[in-house]
Amino acid sequence: MNLFPSSRPNPRISRREGSSPSVRSGRLRPGRWRDPRLAGGAVLLGASVALGSWAVDSATRTEQIYVLAVDVAPGTDLSAEGVLTAVSSHPGTGAYVAVGDLPAGAVSTRSLKAGELLPAAAVSTAQSQDLRALVLDASTGLPAGTTAGDVVDLWSLPDTAAGDQEPVQAQLVAEGLLVSAIGQTEPGLMGTAATSVEVLVDADQVAAVLTAIAQPGGLVLVPTGEAR
Repeated sequence: MNLFPSSRPNPRISRREGSSPSVRSGRLRPGRWRDPRLAGGAVLLGASVALGSWAVDSATRTEQIYVLAVDVAPGTDLSAEGVLTAVSSHPGTGAYVAVGDLPAGAVSTRSLKAGELLPAAAVSTAQSQDLRALVLDASTGLPAGTTAGDVVDLWSLPDTAAGDQEPVQAQLVAEGLLVSAIGQTEPGLMGTAATSVEVLVDADQVAAVLTAIAQPGGLVLVPTGEAR
């Protein structure tokens, strides 16, 4: 008779006891999908993909913008042939006129250079401006540096051939005229040089300017220092 109990463990007891820690461990260990670091990484990855797609789409998206093909003066008909062309540009702030958005009867409100994008702020309509183009001869020429787009006042000089005993002062005819084009300078009366100048005149000043042009005295354009 074996008086000493066997030291061999009972398989049934060992199996149950050995399985308990693993079962408890499995129940207490959280699933990997619940790990906040893993969830945060997934969110960051998704945001990076979305941002990259937006950047690529923005870089490839363009629109057609008007650009000046020639130099223009204030009052120029922008819809005339050869004045505007188009160029591809990335969408901006709406500061420039897109192809198809040019209003009917559009004219420039200031001087613009060839190659310059057409600013929306420099576009108006002939009806809203109500300007008239008139050509006159500036009997004393123009000051150096005067260009299309400058604002000038028109003065009429007294007729020196009238033989008046008392001197007659020059008279202000119209203010705020826009120089739209400057022609050739030719010899004038009394050895002075007269310059042909096209000016844009408000409709309500046309009569006064035409009357001054018809007078025998000379005409002088005086720049105001402003430009459009």
